[in-house]
Amino acid sequence: MHHELFLNQISNFGKRNNILVKSIISYSRYTICITVIIFAVLFIGCIATVKIEYLFFPFLASYLILINYALIYGAAYIKADNQNIILGSILKSKRIPISNVKSIELFKPTMGAIIICASGGFMGYRGIFREGDIGRYYGFYGKASDCFLIRLKNGDKYVLGCKQPDKMVDYIKSHLHP
Repeated sequence: MHHELFLNQISNFGKRNNILVKSIISYSRYTICITVIIFAVLFIGCIATVKIEYLFFPFLASYLILINYALIYGAAYIKADNQNIILGSILKSKRIPISNVKSIELFKPTMGAIIICASGGFMGYRGIFREGDIGRYYGFYGKASDCFLIRLKNGDKYVLGCKQPDKMVDYIKSHLHP
C-alpha cells in the first residue's frame, strides 16, 4: 500500500503511545534531472576511462563519494511525533525537538536563494541558504512548492518540504506549546 502521508500509532517501550506522521520528499523535475545527469556523467566517465588508470580512479572516486553523499545526506522523508520532527535520508536522520519550535507556516522558497553551503538540487536541496525575506535558513526539501518554514525559539530557521505539507504543518502545530 503506497501512501503519501502515513499516520501510525507506535509504542514507546511501555510508555504512552505516540502518534507518528511520516511523509516522503518528492523531487522537482530539475532535481531529478540534475541528479541523473551527474550520476550518468560520472558513470560514463568511469566506463570510458577504465583502461586509463590516471583518469579512471578520479571518476570512480567521485562516483563513490556521490553515492555515499546520496545515502547519507539525500533528502528522503520527514517524520513527526509529539516530541520531535525528524529529517531523514536513507542512512542518517536529524531531530528537531518540537519544544524548540516557536512557529510553523507554509512557505515557498524562491529559486533566487543564495546557496551558502548546500546542495542546490543534487539529491534535493539540503544545507544552508540565504533568502531575502527570511534571511539565513537550513533547507531540507525536494520541491519548492511542498515547503514549510519552522522558526525555532533560538532564531534558527528551517525550510522543510514533503508531500502534503499542509497536513504536516497542522500536525506539528497541534503539538506546539505556547
